[in-house]
Order: sequence, then C-alpha cells, then structure tokens
Amino acid sequence: MKIGVRLIQVAAVYMTIGLMLGLAMGISKDFSLMSVHAHISLLGWATMAISGIVYVVIPGCGQSRLARVHFWGHNVGLPVMTVSLALEAYGNAGAETGIAVGSVVVLASLLVFSFNLLRNAQLETAR
Repeated sequence: MKIGVRLIQVAAVYMTIGLMLGLAMGISKDFSLMSVHAHISLLGWATMAISGIVYVVIPGCGQSRLARVHFWGHNVGLPVMTVSLALEAYGNAGAETGIAVGSVVVLASLLVFSFNLLRNAQLETAR
C-alpha cells in the first residue's frame, strides 16, 4: 500500500485515541496526561495526516526510500515517546530516557520528511 495512504490511516487511529483521551480527561477532571494528549493530537493526528497527504499529492516524495524511513521512524518513535510521557506523568522518573529516545527518533524522521520534500518534490501542474 502507498505510504501516504498508510500514514493517513495511522493518523486516523491517533485522532481517535487523542479524542478518547481528551474526553476521558474532561470527564474525570484529571489532566495529568495533557502532554500525552497534545503529542498524540499534533504528532500523531495532524503531522501524520499532513505528511500522508503530501505523499499522495507529490508522488515522487511518497515513492522514495526516504518516505519509508520517515514512516517507520515516526511510527516507532511516537509510541515510545507518548507511553514514556504517560509513565512520567504518573511518577516514573525512569521514563525520561524513553521520552528522549522517542523524541529524537520522531525529530529525525521529520527531518527526513523535510529532506525528502526538498530533494524529490515535483508538483504536478494542471494544464
């Protein structure tokens, strides 16, 4: 399956998780996981969906090896980061390593995404 479509599908899962987490926090009035909610919503839903759309609209980027590196880096780093953020929010000081590792992996994958755009983007023009 094309990576762009796959990113959009994964983004929809993150959107659902982010919405459910936000609802649970609102109902319980416990906002301890606000940072988890924010990262899931912004990096999981918004960033993944936008990058997926970019890959669909600019197929030269979506078909490159760099797109696969971005896809896997984002999809490995983000769960590590968000689970570690949740653990830290509930007092697990050892979770800082997971936050750092997950954050660096996500950052690196998004730098690959940017490099891919700079290197491979050729917008199709309508005639």
